[in-house]
Amino acid sequence: MKGPTLSCFILAFAVLFSPVATGQSYFELGAMAGDMPYNGDLSDPGIKFLNDWNTFGGVYLRYRPVNRIGLRLNGVFGNIAAERTTSVDSGNGQRVDISRNFRSKIREYSLAAEFDLFYLGDPDDRFVAPYVMAGIGRTTFNPEGEVDGVYYELQPLKTEGQGILTGQYDPAPYELSITTYHLGGGVRAKLGERFVIGGEVSGRITNTDYLDDVTGRRLVYQDVLQNTTTRGAFFSNPALDPAEAPADFSYVRGGASDDFYFLINLTLGIRLGGWGNGGSGCYSF
Repeated sequence: MKGPTLSCFILAFAVLFSPVATGQSYFELGAMAGDMPYNGDLSDPGIKFLNDWNTFGGVYLRYRPVNRIGLRLNGVFGNIAAERTTSVDSGNGQRVDISRNFRSKIREYSLAAEFDLFYLGDPDDRFVAPYVMAGIGRTTFNPEGEVDGVYYELQPLKTEGQGILTGQYDPAPYELSITTYHLGGGVRAKLGERFVIGGEVSGRITNTDYLDDVTGRRLVYQDVLQNTTTRGAFFSNPALDPAEAPADFSYVRGGASDDFYFLINLTLGIRLGGWGNGGSGCYSF
């Protein structure tokens, strides 16, 4: 967490005291849309996680105090989902194939700082500018699993023994609202007097492994079964029969790495107006 946060402060410092920062300040209101790839325990391995297309939309308000620098408020609204089939021990020494799935709404509100690397064209008129960005946000999610066409919220089912006070399990269900850290870059192009189009790719550091309700924690099936409902035990390990599962049978559902999600998006904005350095001090369209 310290790395992205420090980067934000360094970028803000560079913004305020950059000797090359000149130009007219203005606000820009825009919309964004694109793909929200998820990378976690239920995504395909390697870069194949990009095969799952998860759409999103959003709005932003960008403030450009000077050339090279932008500050942006974002609201992002989308969904992530995945399904994965794996071979697991059924409890009697045989392996069976099981399928796990999830879906989750993503609601993200964030603040980002941008720094333009260089300009093709006039930065006070028409131009193309690649940029880098760093930000911080608050994200809400709520994973659901599907059986026979019906979706169930997974966090209340305590599929990984949450609440069992033995030290092996989380003492409480995981939070559904998290702080995320953002890094990425993109390209903006100012077309004419008012309109700005762009494209951006950015990643979210979530510091949680629960976007999909699946982690690398080792579980004892009977502990989970006694701590939740039969439905919760099913989502935890659908390969086992509650009536026949060995008393000490343990298993791991996923890997140890945190989950991530990304934004690959296009933007369209309209400049609202400006003041200072020649600006009129009033908004105009």
